[in-house]
Amino acid sequence: MEYTLCINNGLVVDPEAGEARLASVGVRDGRIAAVSNLPLHADTELDAAGHVVCPGFIDVHGHVDGVTTYPDHRACARLSLLQGVTTMVSGNCGISVQDVTAFFDRTDAGYPLHHAELVGGSTLRKMVGACNIYAPVTPEQLRHMRCIARQQLCKGAAGLSFGMGYTPGTTVDEAVELSRVAAEYGRVVSIDTRMRDDWDLDSLRDAIAIARRSGARVLVSHLVYQYGEHLMGEALALLDEARAQGVDIWADSGLYVDWASSVGSECFRESYICAHENRLPSLVVATGEYTGRSLDEELYHIMRTLHPNETVICKTGAEASIPMAFTRDYIMPSSDTAPYEPRQGHPQIAGSFAGFFRLARQTGAPQLVEAVRRATLLPAQVMGFARKGRIALGADADLVVFDPQAIRDNAAYVDKGVPDAPPDGVDYVLVAGKLAVRGREVTDDGCGRSLRLCRPCDGCPLPCRQR
Repeated sequence: MEYTLCINNGLVVDPEAGEARLASVGVRDGRIAAVSNLPLHADTELDAAGHVVCPGFIDVHGHVDGVTTYPDHRACARLSLLQGVTTMVSGNCGISVQDVTAFFDRTDAGYPLHHAELVGGSTLRKMVGACNIYAPVTPEQLRHMRCIARQQLCKGAAGLSFGMGYTPGTTVDEAVELSRVAAEYGRVVSIDTRMRDDWDLDSLRDAIAIARRSGARVLVSHLVYQYGEHLMGEALALLDEARAQGVDIWADSGLYVDWASSVGSECFRESYICAHENRLPSLVVATGEYTGRSLDEELYHIMRTLHPNETVICKTGAEASIPMAFTRDYIMPSSDTAPYEPRQGHPQIAGSFAGFFRLARQTGAPQLVEAVRRATLLPAQVMGFARKGRIALGADADLVVFDPQAIRDNAAYVDKGVPDAPPDGVDYVLVAGKLAVRGREVTDDGCGRSLRLCRPCDGCPLPCRQR
C-alpha cells in the first residue's frame, strides 16, 4: 500500500489555510503524505464521514513530567490523549525537571503523547542554592542560573517558565535577565503571574514588562485562573494595548475558574487566603483521605501540617469570564493538568479540550475553524513546533477525528462527580501516524516522543526534532 493509514470522507480543517473541506488524509512514515479530494486506500482505513479531521491538539500548560509527587503521570497523559491532545508542554509555573536530556530520553522510550519541557525559574533557584522562596537571588546566583538555563535550552528545552506566586522573592529584574537568555534562542517564556490579591493587575503589568524589556515571547498562563473573578475585561485591555505596541505577548486559558494547587504551597498560606477573600469552606480537598471535604480551620491546619502535598481546589465562581477570555485571537486553550489517583483531582485533567469545543459549539465563538486553530496551529506557532498543528504534506501525522456536534466534557469536581471521566465525541487520535485512540479506548500509549528544540546552526550535534 502507498499509505500505512488513511482517514477518508472527513471534514478536514486546515487551520493554516483557514478553511474546512471534505477530503481524505493519507499517512506514511509518521507524516501526512496526501490530502485528497478522493478516498484513499491503506493498510488501515478510517471512515470520518460527518466528522472533523484536524491536527492533534497542543496543550501548552501541563505538569506531567514526573516532578510532582503524584503517581503515574502516564495515566494523566492518557487522559489528555483521550481528549485529542497529541503534544504536551510541561515544566510550567517555574517547576521543571533538572535534567532535560534525561527527561527527553525517558520520553523517547515511548510515551502517550509528544512531550516538550520548559526550564523552571524556581527549579533554577534550587539548583544554585537559592532555597529561600521569599529572598531575591544574589548576582552570582543569577549568573549561574543564566548559565544553566542556556545549557538546558541548548539541549532542546522549549523555553523558560516562572511561577511568580510560588516564589515571591523572584523580582521582575531576575525574570528579565533569565528571559533574555530565552530570547537569544527564540524560545517562549511562560509566566504564572503573582496575584497579590483579587484586584491585582500589576501582576499582569509585570509580565508585560518582562516581555518588553527582555525581547522574549511571553505566554501568560491560565488567564481565567488569574483574572477570571473580577478583572478579565481590564486584563484583556492591557494585553491588547501591549500587543498593539509590538510586545510579543500571548496567553493560554483553561475552561474552569475553580483552580487547584497543593495545600502546602504559597497559594494556600493563611495571609494569601485572607488577601484573596477566600473563605475556608470554598476550599475543597481533591486528593488523599479527605477528598471531597470542604476545609474548616481544624482541617486546614491538618492539611497544611500533615498533608502539604495533597491538592485543594479553590471555588471562585465567575463562569462568565471563561468565554470572555476566548474573544481574543491570541488566546489558546490549556489544561494545567497534573497526575492524580483515579477518581481524584481536578476535572481539567480529562475535560479541558473537549470542554473548549463544547463551549465553542454552544456560544458560536470561536467558530469551528478558528477553534481548531486556537488548539493546534496557534500553540505550535507560539512554541516553535514547525511540523505540528498543520494539515500539510510533510507535517507530523498527529491527527484527531471528532464529532463537532457530540464532543463534550464529562469530568466533574470531586464533590459533584468523577474528575477523570473521559469525554464524548472523540473518535480517533493518531500520534506520529499511529492509531493511539479509538473511541474511549487508548490502543497505543507509546507513540509519543520528545520535542527537542534547537537553533538551526551548522555543525550542531544535537538531534533536532523541530525547527
